[in-house]
Amino acid sequence: MKTPAKVSSLCGFLPLYFPRALGGLDDRLRAHRLVRGIGRSDITVVRRSSRLQAGLLVFELRRGAGSVVVKHPRTESAAAITAREREILQRLYADERLDPWRPLLPRVVGQPGPSGTLAQTTLPGFPLEKLIRDAPHDPYPAVAPALRLWADLQATTGRRRRAAERALPWCESQLAVLSAGISRYGSGRRATEFEALRHRLDAALAGTVLTEGWTHGDYHPGNVLLGGEPLRVTGVFDWSNGHADGPCEIDAYTFVLALRSVLTGRSLGELVADTLRAGRVPDADRDLLALAGVDPDRGAGDPVAIPLLTWLWHVAGNLRKSPRFGHSHGWLTDTVAPVLRESARWAGARP
Repeated sequence: MKTPAKVSSLCGFLPLYFPRALGGLDDRLRAHRLVRGIGRSDITVVRRSSRLQAGLLVFELRRGAGSVVVKHPRTESAAAITAREREILQRLYADERLDPWRPLLPRVVGQPGPSGTLAQTTLPGFPLEKLIRDAPHDPYPAVAPALRLWADLQATTGRRRRAAERALPWCESQLAVLSAGISRYGSGRRATEFEALRHRLDAALAGTVLTEGWTHGDYHPGNVLLGGEPLRVTGVFDWSNGHADGPCEIDAYTFVLALRSVLTGRSLGELVADTLRAGRVPDADRDLLALAGVDPDRGAGDPVAIPLLTWLWHVAGNLRKSPRFGHSHGWLTDTVAPVLRESARWAGARP
């Protein structure tokens, strides 16, 4: 995928100016200041979904026939995220196994600025999440291409590994993020729940065999673009939590959980807690996972291993993106607490 000539001409200019984070300034004004000096251009700011994502200013810059997406970090944690996304995109492009899928990936434009601003090419297509919301009664024709794509990627880059052998990067490093990012779980009853979560993960992954390979880490309908007739995936973006050696199955289940959350209005934490309580993946989820080539019972020492690991990566990924998640009562109540409570119940029920 070639960068348009007019976009390439911006490489030496993005960004020209890095203002301090002056509270109260409009995002659009800040975006214009970031690219001041490159000539006439159109800017569309991507609205923040909540204050929890306020650490990153995202906008599309259009100049002539070309356009780029610019991500400008306002905080140190956001700067670490843009730096990592730059690194992951470069590694994806360098992986020869991914040649057929390179047109689906954004390409980094220019060099990093002193504040960690990242510019990347735009991708064609319509947001899958919007297609689902527009047709909630029958979302499956839209979601099937995204799940089948991931089945192909998993088959190309993955290999089977015992989860216990990957406990340090797959579990312990994620648990460390939770422990550091959610201070309220450092003592008392909540600390007991957190320790119960650790034991639940150990038990779930013992004897479990998963697929190690390229893992997006946040593969949900909001990060996938579709187009064409019949529908096909035209783009996958937001690779800041990507790993070349992650547990591939969590991408498929992240997608399924996000879909169920959109359709039911329930939080990911509630959905995973239900699965932990039942001790098995729901049948409706199994049908969707099959499209991604995932059988939750294949090689599983515990049927809830994949849902629990998926939840762990989701929560840790959010905390890496913004420390504000760890102080959000609503997010902790809806997404974190249900799984910790269920883990504590499981620990108390053991002989």
